Amino acid sequence: MPRKACYLAGLVALLVGPAVAQTSAPAPFPAKPLHFIVPFPPGGTLDVLARTVSNELGPALGQTIVVENRPGASGVIGAELVARAPADGHTLVIVSNTLVTLPALRSDLPFDIFKDFAPVIELGGTPTVITVHPSFPARDLKEFIAAVRKAPGGVSYNSPGIGSPPHIAGELLARAAGIALVHVSYRGTQPAVSDLVAGHVPVMMAPLNAVLPFIAEKRLYAIALTDATRTKYLPDVPTLHEAGITNMPAVTSWFAVLTTGGTPPPAVARLNAEIARILRDRNVQDRLSSQTFEIKGGSPEELADLMARDAATNAKVVAEAKIRAE
Repeated sequence: MPRKACYLAGLVALLVGPAVAQTSAPAPFPAKPLHFIVPFPPGGTLDVLARTVSNELGPALGQTIVVENRPGASGVIGAELVARAPADGHTLVIVSNTLVTLPALRSDLPFDIFKDFAPVIELGGTPTVITVHPSFPARDLKEFIAAVRKAPGGVSYNSPGIGSPPHIAGELLARAAGIALVHVSYRGTQPAVSDLVAGHVPVMMAPLNAVLPFIAEKRLYAIALTDATRTKYLPDVPTLHEAGITNMPAVTSWFAVLTTGGTPPPAVARLNAEIARILRDRNVQDRLSSQTFEIKGGSPEELADLMARDAATNAKVVAEAKIRAE
């Protein structure tokens, strides 16, 4: 090759080389403000958790985090926004294990829970308690079952939404105890609790944090926990198993953070590490403890395993209990 041609070829290589390297390098994360979607109304368990985490996560990442409530369709509307967002980790969603039950309830979901979301971290959970209005003639499980059996057509109970752990707990209890419980679905915890306290609905399978103040004031009464163990917040309230219902599995609630499927692993790892650090902070732990929240944490892989296990288990429950999306 002539000397001039060699010189030109070398010059082109020097100019193009850095450009190629730059385009192949991963984009910095985070590069812009983040959006944290809460697929349920303000004031509920997921809303409290999302705002607690985002208040600490924003400064840790050096970016603003905008928390948006997008309720509807048992969380589908808000979750779809994240599933369709750019796969860069800048859009997050907080979910409960209701999400992994949805495929068993609906064949028309606008997303695939395993392909369109990237697990980030399990936050933890809060107990579920069978709660009654003072006008309901029961203060323990034996009286509760007797009262339901006496009621023509059964008794209505509400929950935060179709396919939620409290909903599934109610369906399982009805079958295990041989009683008629009629589910009334709400678009989130707060409106369901408001109607329970007002006496519009006599019974609720409720997240403990949402009803504990009313139980303390005797504006509501706790009958039993659907979880496997008692809670320190209501030490005298038995589990269903302790109260005599031994033929149904315990029903627990968990909450987690996901981002858009296909997000680069370094971005997911950064989110996981920062949120895990936040969950270890004593002030955050005290704040969440006041909400009866039990912290979990863990890796994205552990959350993925949890989602897969619960999806399989809940699909079986939905089929056996004949739960249908309304």
